[in-house]
Order: sequence, then structure tokens, then C-alpha cells
Amino acid sequence: MTLLLLVLVPLLAAPVICLVGRLQGKIAGYLSTLTTLSGLILVAYCYPQVTPGNVIVEPLVWTYAAGTEINFNLMMDGLSLIYAFSIAGVASAVSLYAIPYMEHRFHEMGIIGKEINGAYGKFYLLYLLFYLGMVGTILSTNVVQFYIFYEMILLSTWLLIHSFGYGEREKIALTYFIWIQISGLVVLIGFIMHYAITGSIDVFSFGIYTAAMPLLFLGFAIKMGVFGLHLWLPPAHGEAPTPVSALLSPIAIGIGAYAMIRFVFPLIQQLSHWILLLAMVTILYGGLVALSEDDIKRLLAYSSISHMGYILLGIASMTWIGLTGAAYYYLSHAFLKGVLFMTAGLLMMQLNGKRRISLMGGLAAKTPFAALFLASGFLGLAGMPPFAGFNSKLLILMGAFLNSNDYTSLTIVIGAALASFLTLAYGALTFKRVMLGEFRAGTEINDPDPLMVISIAFLLLLSVIFFFVPWSVIQPFVG
Repeated sequence: MTLLLLVLVPLLAAPVICLVGRLQGKIAGYLSTLTTLSGLILVAYCYPQVTPGNVIVEPLVWTYAAGTEINFNLMMDGLSLIYAFSIAGVASAVSLYAIPYMEHRFHEMGIIGKEINGAYGKFYLLYLLFYLGMVGTILSTNVVQFYIFYEMILLSTWLLIHSFGYGEREKIALTYFIWIQISGLVVLIGFIMHYAITGSIDVFSFGIYTAAMPLLFLGFAIKMGVFGLHLWLPPAHGEAPTPVSALLSPIAIGIGAYAMIRFVFPLIQQLSHWILLLAMVTILYGGLVALSEDDIKRLLAYSSISHMGYILLGIASMTWIGLTGAAYYYLSHAFLKGVLFMTAGLLMMQLNGKRRISLMGGLAAKTPFAALFLASGFLGLAGMPPFAGFNSKLLILMGAFLNSNDYTSLTIVIGAALASFLTLAYGALTFKRVMLGEFRAGTEINDPDPLMVISIAFLLLLSVIFFFVPWSVIQPFVG
């Protein structure tokens, strides 16, 4: 019943919260936060049942009169547990953060008066469907369920960017829709091929290589934004409303990595050297472009490309340590990149919409909370203690090193380790340009909203906690 509630609560809450939003505005945000927090509590409740190495399956069966049986089962193991906790944790913080942020965004868009209530209702309806789609994908036991939830993520995020994004939001949302719909169509064709070959739609039927797996890899690689298939990611994440960016960039794209482990691992075993190389190129490309970016949100988007490369590296290591590290990295990246995107949004609100790094400077004394969050987020992503990024990156590099049986793979592992300094470089440069130096005369700076500060601090605290309790992430994978 616990897994059913994880899906059922947001599904039932979404239309109710939409109606409440239309009547009471901000109240919808608080109800949305309670909905996602309930998911976090339910995932925590599942922890002792999954640890160590167990699988929870909740069968729900409908039988038609003709005797045809349709199964809609839900499943949680160590991998989906870590993903579910990451999704619910970030979604809870972002839901609270979005209450003041979206009010500011509505005013920027010229939405005023009673229209704001309707905007709140629409935003939180789509937001909860986005959350539901991510939770549903990682609990699915067959490809039909998975695909429905996979498409739900696309439709909700497309509408969120189209409705509330920045810049040429309609054009950017359409580009995003086309790219991710291509991903979905390629995945759908792969699932149909797999069924034609094996006669099964079960998630656990993907343990043996089939001709469908190259298509599935391609589809999920688009979702991850790996090098060469990343063109949609920077504009979509950069121009989405910041609460959506804070979920889309660290959380939603990582669903592609989850799917690779579930559906294409036999292919990765066969092509591990090539995928290690692709991971390394992705790490370097994202980091180098981030180093040259002036738009703070696009910088963070390119940073996400780089860090998806680390997750791909852990998967391609084909070791238990590397795979555990990949899941751990998803969790740590979710918290820390959430911190950074939300801090970017905090600065945008305080600076009346400014997002160009070259237009900032000397802000540390004016906004110490933002300075703390920005420094901590970048240090954590670079793999510095006391943040969970240190543990997860160490596990990935250890796993990849253990599988380095030739000079090429060993060089890639060493390169990935050294690339951490690239994260440190663009993080330090961004902090210096934004927070240090001389404060620009005439710059107006508003006080930070307490709800936004609390939300960011919550995610940062989670990252610190999971640095000190690494076994809490490793234990569910021990079987």
C-alpha cells in the first residue's frame, strides 16, 4: 500500500490543489509542499523494508470478464529507493521555494490581481504531474507503465516552460518538446522491438542483450543530455522558471541514467570502453563550456551535462561500487544542483531579474546567505567534504578504476578525477565574479525571502547529512 500511496497521493492531490490555487492562490503551494513531503516520509518508511538488498513489490491486478489479466504492479529496490528519496526531497524544497518565486515571476509576466490565483493553480497542477511522472517511472514494473509516466514528465515540463518560462519561451519549449519526444519515440520503438523478441514487457526481462537495446540507449542518452545529444538542454534549463530548472536539471534528466541501468545494462557491458569515452567527453565538454558562460542559469545547465557524464562513468564501470556510486551521485547532484539553481533564482529576485554574471559583483556582504549557498554548492559538486558529492564521486572513481584493465580506460579514469578541478575552477570563478570585488554602484538589491532561504538550506543540510552517513545509501544495494 505504501508504494500505491506514493503514486496515488499526488495524482489525487493535483486537481484539488489546482482548484484551491484558483480560489486561494498561495495556499496551493503549501498543500503541494505537504503532498511532496508525504512522499518523502513514505520513502523513508520503505527504507528498512528495502535494506539490505530486498525488493518491495505491490501487485494490483484487474481481471476483465473475458479473463484477460492486466497487471499494474509497483516495485522498489535499492536503486529506486535512492531515486525516490532524491525526487521527493528536492520536490518538497522546490515546492515551498516556488511560492514567493512564482509570485515574482507572475508579476514579471504582467499577471496581476485575481489572475495570480489562477496562475498558482495551473503551476502547481503541472508541478505535481511533473513530480508524479518522475516517481512513477522509477516504481514501474513494466514498460507500458514506464512509458506513460515518462511521457507525463515531458508533457508537464513542456507546459511549465511554455507557460512560465523566460525569453522566447514558446520556441524553447517547442524545441525541448521535439527533442524529448524523439527520445520517447525511440524508446517506444525499442520497447516494441523488445516485446517482439522476448514476448515480455516486464522490467526484469531486460537482463539479456536484445537488438532493441541500441535504440533504448539512444533514447535515454538524449534524456540525459550526453555530449552530441545535449543541444536541447541548455536553453530549456536556462529559460525554464527557476523552480522547474531546479527539478529538471538535476532530477529529471537523471531518469535517463536510471533507465539505462534498468533497460540497457547488457549493451553497456558490451560497449563499456566506448561508453567510458563518451562519459569522459561529456564531463569535459560540459565543464569547459560552463567555464565560459556568463548567464548563471545556462552555466548551471552546462554543469549538469558535465555531471551526467560522471553518472554515465559509474554505470559504464560495470562494477558494484561504480553503480552504487552512480545512484549516490544522482542523490548528491540532486541536492547540490538544486541548491545552486535555487540560489540563482534567489539572486535574480534580489537583483530584479539580473542573471548575467558580468553585471554582478561584490554581493557577499549584501546577501551572505546566497554567498554561503553558492560556495557550498560548487564545493560539493567538485567533490569536497563535508558534502555528499565527495562520497559519491569517490565511489564512481573507485569503481571505474577497478575495471581499468588497459591504458585507455585507466587514462579516462584519471582524466575524470582531474576534471573535478574543472568544476572547482568554474565554481570559484563564478563565486569570485558574483560575490567578491567591488559592489556595483546603483545596483538595487532586495532582501531575501525567508521561504526561499529555508528551502535552499534544507537541501544543503541533506547533502551534509548524507556525507556523514554514506552507509545509508550503500546499504540498500547490499544483498
